[in-house]
Amino acid sequence: MAIPDTLAARLIEVTKNNNLGGHFLMLGRQRWIGTRKGKAAKLLADTIGTYLPGKSEEDLKNPNDAYSEQFFKALGYDQVDSLDFSEFENASIIQDLGAELDPALHERFDVIYDGGTCEHIFELPTAYRNIHKMLKKGGVLIAHSPCNNWINHSFYQINPEMVYGFWEKAMGYELLSLILQPLLPNFSDRVVTTTNPNVTGVRPRLKGKLPQNSPIMMCYAVRKPFDTEGKGVAYQTDYMEKWQG
Repeated sequence: MAIPDTLAARLIEVTKNNNLGGHFLMLGRQRWIGTRKGKAAKLLADTIGTYLPGKSEEDLKNPNDAYSEQFFKALGYDQVDSLDFSEFENASIIQDLGAELDPALHERFDVIYDGGTCEHIFELPTAYRNIHKMLKKGGVLIAHSPCNNWINHSFYQINPEMVYGFWEKAMGYELLSLILQPLLPNFSDRVVTTTNPNVTGVRPRLKGKLPQNSPIMMCYAVRKPFDTEGKGVAYQTDYMEKWQG
């Protein structure tokens, strides 16, 4: 799990556009990659210039290792923790997301970042529900999840339907953003959005064309309700429309 230029730019945008801060948790201890080449490198440079004036990419790197705590502190988060199943990358919290959650982690974090962790957890619904438990009321999940062209990368590729059907409709979360982001550097500007099945009543439709030869990352952010939560039971919207006649 690592943060290249394209995903770093999206993290900066969603953090600053939504005035996020407070106690931050990354799932897995994310490595910092930063600038690669081409359009993606320019995207990161331009995004730093816009949202982090006076800072350079050097200011975003951990000084003594390859990880990314300094990056998130530079975005304005007060405390940065990492959570993992094992101690192999020295995460600050050891917890199996696919198992029962330590009660000490309940409603502890303002922002959680899933930068490519949950698709590797076979008990995916449990992992998502544990994220829900760990977020404070009004807390935000930011996720970068593999969506297409990631064969054999993990147990799952995550679709927009999951965000709309589970997080928004079943759990009552507010959708802050959702884009499909090609990960190859020269396709960094080929961002595509989708329709929302909770509005249209049919499965999400792409609002643009994606390159066929690039892994596609789904980048989304959702906010936990401050008060009334959803019932937590997810069904695909178009099937619900058929069932209800």
